[in-house]
Amino acid sequence: MLVRADVCAGEGGFVMHKVLGIIILGVLLSACGEPDMGNFKPGVANACQAMPAFISQTGIGQAVAIDTQQRGYTGLRLLNPQTRKTWQHPTWDDAGHVGAFTRDKDGNIYVAPTPEVSLADNPPALQNRIYKIDAKSGEMALWLELPAVAPPSPANPFGTMGLFYDCDTHSLYASSLAGSAPRQAHGRIYRIEVASQQVQAQLEATDAIGVAVFNGVQHKRLYFGSARSSDVYSVALDTKGDFTQDVRHEFALATLPDGNSTSVRKLEFAAKSGQYVMQAKETEFGFRLLAENNPRKRLYQFTYDAGQDRWVFVGAQQEAGV
Repeated sequence: MLVRADVCAGEGGFVMHKVLGIIILGVLLSACGEPDMGNFKPGVANACQAMPAFISQTGIGQAVAIDTQQRGYTGLRLLNPQTRKTWQHPTWDDAGHVGAFTRDKDGNIYVAPTPEVSLADNPPALQNRIYKIDAKSGEMALWLELPAVAPPSPANPFGTMGLFYDCDTHSLYASSLAGSAPRQAHGRIYRIEVASQQVQAQLEATDAIGVAVFNGVQHKRLYFGSARSSDVYSVALDTKGDFTQDVRHEFALATLPDGNSTSVRKLEFAAKSGQYVMQAKETEFGFRLLAENNPRKRLYQFTYDAGQDRWVFVGAQQEAGV
């Protein structure tokens, strides 16, 4: 179902979707015409991601994975799946436990702090942040403090949850749950211009976990999994990567064959065997710390139907370890 706003505002104004309760800020929405949607090549939007140069200096090989499972350690580390050798920079535990991460075209890594089973390593006041690991030195430092309606608190200690880098617009998309309450969604999805480290646009009143961009045959779209249900939505992006009024419901895990009432914590797109595929990873989430420490769950697989500009469910499988 396509949901469009029925109120337009000038540049710097806002539009609210009454059905979804989503407010869109920072884009040009005019009754005089549609926004410029650009001309993006259909397909995966983050294919330009590079591996960090510092990996060659670690001594564990080039075929490594970024490991954030944090079993016996805090933060993130590099893991060679074949030799099981690991490497961790001394700064990589400075943000406490972490969750989402992504890489840009230069190999810089962006990381979100995420509380696990205790607030000792992840004080609520420090959770609405993004950290950056320099591609050359490997050093991690605070990159951006995201503006929020209200800061995280012991009642809801979650801040930044999802990260995705878009190659076409050199944008970083980040979802945050900071300030949300059991009955009120105060979360946001931000578009951050990487070059300037400035927030350029945002979706208000949107509690989302996983976020990812895919270039469809019609528009570039940001997909996001709800923190409050098993629903996945998408919003069309304009030529700058800013949010438009075109928001639609994509699917719900709960309505799929043998699906769960879980949330989608991560979305991934890839090109395989001549077709585009989407993988949605589930998690049990209820704004409780224990929910972030649940075991691996299922991966839901979809293929892209370009003729209908939609995703078709093909099956689910158990998530494997690193």
